[in-house]
Amino acid sequence: MRHERLGLDDLELVRAIGAHGSLTGAVKALGLDHSSAFRRLAAIEARVGAALFRRSRRGYTPTDAGELTIAGAQRMLAESERLQRELSGRDARTEGRIRITLPDTLAPVAARMCAAFRAEQPGLRCELVIANAFLSLQQQDADVALRASALAPEGLSSRKVAAISIAAYAAKAALPARAKLLDEAALVQGDWVALDESLAHLSSAQWLQGRVAEERIAMRVNTLPAALAACEAGLGRALLPCYLADASPWVRRISAPLAPVQTDLWFATHPDLRRSAKVKLLREFALRWLPGEVALA
Repeated sequence: MRHERLGLDDLELVRAIGAHGSLTGAVKALGLDHSSAFRRLAAIEARVGAALFRRSRRGYTPTDAGELTIAGAQRMLAESERLQRELSGRDARTEGRIRITLPDTLAPVAARMCAAFRAEQPGLRCELVIANAFLSLQQQDADVALRASALAPEGLSSRKVAAISIAAYAAKAALPARAKLLDEAALVQGDWVALDESLAHLSSAQWLQGRVAEERIAMRVNTLPAALAACEAGLGRALLPCYLADASPWVRRISAPLAPVQTDLWFATHPDLRRSAKVKLLREFALRWLPGEVALA
C-alpha cells in the first residue's frame, strides 16, 4: 500500500506545534484557522499511521513518532527556506514587495521612509511586520529587519545606520515655561517611569537602575510607547528615543541626549538576500534617509 506523502505545509504545522507546545500557539504563529488546523493534524496522523502528539491540559507533547517527524520537518523546511533565500538573493527585479520587520517604536519612522522610498521606486511595495525577534528573517517571513541594538545582530548581514539619540523627557504640564536642561544630579530627582524586567537589558533601564532609587519609580512598563504614554500623563520622567518622544506635543526634553544610553540602529538581512536587487535598493535608501530621523541633536 502506497502512503500519501506529507507536504511542506503539513511539516510546517507539525514543526509549529512542536515549537509552541500547543495547537493554539501554532495556529496563531502560522495564521491558520484553529478548526481546520485540528482537522489537518488528524489527517496527517492518519496518513503516517501514528499519533504524533499526546494531548493534555498542559498542551501537546510529541510522541516518539512526533519527535522523529519534527526533526525531519526541521531539516526539510530549513533546506526549503535556504533554497528560497538563495533564489531570492539572485532576484535582479526591482519590483514587487519587501517585507520589513521592526519594533513598534520605529513604525512611524519606517512608514515615512517607505513613503519616500516608494516615490523614488514606484515598482516596489513595502510591508511592515511589527516584531521584536530576528527569527522571522530565518524563516523567510521578512526580507529586512530594522533593529536597535548595541551590537550587530548575529548571523545576519548587517549595516549600522546611525546612533539613536536618547534623552530624558517630562510632561509639559509639569514644567515651567522656560525650563532649562538638567544636569545628571538634578535629573535623577523626581518620579520616574521605568522599564520592567523584560527590558532590563536596555542601556536606558540599566542607567535608571544605577541612579534612581526604587521609591522614585512611579510606574514600570514593558514597552517604550507605554513609557511615553505614562510620561505624557505626568506619572514621571522617562528615558526615550528622541525620534519617538519629540513627535509628542505633550512632553519635552529635560536633558541633552545621554551618551551612556545611546544605542545603534541596524539594517539587517539574511546573508543569502544581501545581493537581492530589491534589498540593495532599500538598504542604500535607508542608509541615506534614516540617520536624519533617529540621530537627533
